[in-house]
Amino acid sequence: MVDSTEQLFGGSWTEGKLEILKKYLDAYHTALKRQPFKRVYIDAFAGTGYRQQRECQYSIKGFFEELEQDESQTFLKGSAKLALEANPSFHRYIFIESDESKIDELGKLQKEHPEKASQIEIVQSDANEFIQNYCNDGDWANTRAVLFLDPFATEVEWPTIEAIAKTQCIDVWILFPLMAVNRLLAKDPQKISYDCLNRIFGTKDWFEKFYKTRTLEDIFGKPVDEIIKACDFIRIGDFYKRRLKNIFSGVAEQSKVFRNSRGSALFQLFFAAGNSKGAPIAIRIAEHLIRKI
Repeated sequence: MVDSTEQLFGGSWTEGKLEILKKYLDAYHTALKRQPFKRVYIDAFAGTGYRQQRECQYSIKGFFEELEQDESQTFLKGSAKLALEANPSFHRYIFIESDESKIDELGKLQKEHPEKASQIEIVQSDANEFIQNYCNDGDWANTRAVLFLDPFATEVEWPTIEAIAKTQCIDVWILFPLMAVNRLLAKDPQKISYDCLNRIFGTKDWFEKFYKTRTLEDIFGKPVDEIIKACDFIRIGDFYKRRLKNIFSGVAEQSKVFRNSRGSALFQLFFAAGNSKGAPIAIRIAEHLIRKI
C-alpha cells in the first residue's frame, strides 16, 4: 500500500499530524466507552501544550532550517491541549517535558482545565527514561493508553519503542524524523553516525539495507572496494516500519510523509497498535485518517 504524503506549501505542516491525532482520540473513546479500562493519554514531548518552535539537544546540522518559519511564530493548540479537549475525557493525562520553562507553561493547562487538574500529571524528565519505566511498572491489566511520540529530531530510542510494544496495551503515533536520519546516513562512510543510528533502529542491520559495496580499480589496476549509500526516504521509512511490525500487534501499512514548503521530506507519521484484540479496528481507523487528512 502506498504511503500518503502531506505537502502544506507556505503553511504549517503540523496541522495534518494534529488533526489526525485529534480524530483518532475521538474514535478511541468511542471504541472503548463500554470497556472497563482506565484510559490514559501520554504526550512524550509535550512542549508547552501549544504549537511553537522547540529546541532539542539532538540537533542535526542543517535540519532546523528546514522547518517552516511561520510555524515557529504561531501559537495554536498543540497535542496536549487537544487531548484535554477530547470528549469524553481520558481518566489520566501524562505530559512529559525535559525543559523546565516549558514545564511551567504546561502547568497553566491545569488552570485552564480545573475540572481535570487532578487527572493531569506533568513530568519533567527525559522522555525515554520515563516511558520505559512507566511501561515496565504499569498496571496494564486494567489500563489502555494512547501515546504520542512527537520528537523534534532523533530523541526516541529503540528500547523505548520496545517497552511500549511490550505492554500490549498502548496505541502509539510515532513521528519519525526522516530528514534527520537521512543526514545521519552520510555518503562518506567515515561520517556515518553509527551509534545514533543503532539507537534509533535498535539493530545494526540498517547498514546492510542502506549501503552496498562496489569494486573499482585503482590507478594501478588493483581492485578496491568502495562503500556507497544506496537508500532514499522510501527505503528508510520502510525499514523502520518493518522494525515496528516485529514487535507490535499491528502496524498501519499506510503512513504519512510531511514535507516543508520546498517539498523536502521532514517526518513520517507511523501508527502501531499494542493490543492484539483491538489492533484490527485501531489499524482501520488510523489508516482511514491517514488517507483522508
